[in-house]
Amino acid sequence: MERPRAGIELQGSVLRYAELERQEARYHLLRLGSCDFDFDVVAELQSQAPRYLDVVAEALCDVLSGTRASEIEVALHPLQVLTFGSLQPEPIDPGVLHQRLIAESVWLSGQEATVFRLYFESGWVQTLPEGERLRWYQVLVLPAHVEQNLAQVLRRAPCSAFRIRLSTAGVAKTLSRMPGPEPGLPPEVGLAIGCYETHTEYTLCRRGSWMLSHYMQGPAANASYFSLALLHKLGLAAGMVEQLMLYGTHVTDTLMEALRPLFPVEPVRLNPLVLTTLDPRSLASSFEVEAYVPCIGVALS
Repeated sequence: MERPRAGIELQGSVLRYAELERQEARYHLLRLGSCDFDFDVVAELQSQAPRYLDVVAEALCDVLSGTRASEIEVALHPLQVLTFGSLQPEPIDPGVLHQRLIAESVWLSGQEATVFRLYFESGWVQTLPEGERLRWYQVLVLPAHVEQNLAQVLRRAPCSAFRIRLSTAGVAKTLSRMPGPEPGLPPEVGLAIGCYETHTEYTLCRRGSWMLSHYMQGPAANASYFSLALLHKLGLAAGMVEQLMLYGTHVTDTLMEALRPLFPVEPVRLNPLVLTTLDPRSLASSFEVEAYVPCIGVALS
């Protein structure tokens, strides 16, 4: 039997958390909630001289007390770290892949490889007309001191092992598990838009596999333009989108209305709790479930 999985998400002054246990095709929700701090927890983790790591660690210990998870999946938003998509030959030697991604990270960050930690996840494999196969990799470049600050916090948690993930990795996992237009078949193209006060995230899945994510600073006023730009970059058309979902802390009806004429499907709020056994009536009507997509998503097995 699979062990439960715990996920946390850090965004501004809020830490959101979830713990899930897989039960056949669905998940049992063991815990879900948030901690609000009177300081920016992300800025604290990014600081070279942090002052409140003990406060964050104590809060995390409280909310995860009694967990049976052996590892914490930590979701960071792309605004908080350097992130990029990379196309590489398929197949490729793991050592060669790592060196290539390190070289790209050095070039994009302007820093030596000794000052950051590299994390990456693989996604969609596409075949070019001439038969060459390429795989997308989503790369996260984390400053070494931020990883050290996270480790200091997480060492005191009930499960001290942790893995750093992008928030969009959790979104892609959630999107790939949502029911498509045809039973048993993933959507041809699924698009999720993350709406936050500080930035907007875009995640695209192709036939259930994570293809690419990117983000833009600022709120989602121009989400229509950047959604179409992402599709164009990948050689896809708006008419291919069979799933359009919004999540985050600033999803608005105005944005949904602006997106409606561009795609053949209705935009909806992404509710990850439909993947669980939780009765939706047990939550208060004011509970913003779409804000929990990243932390629930990284906890999905």
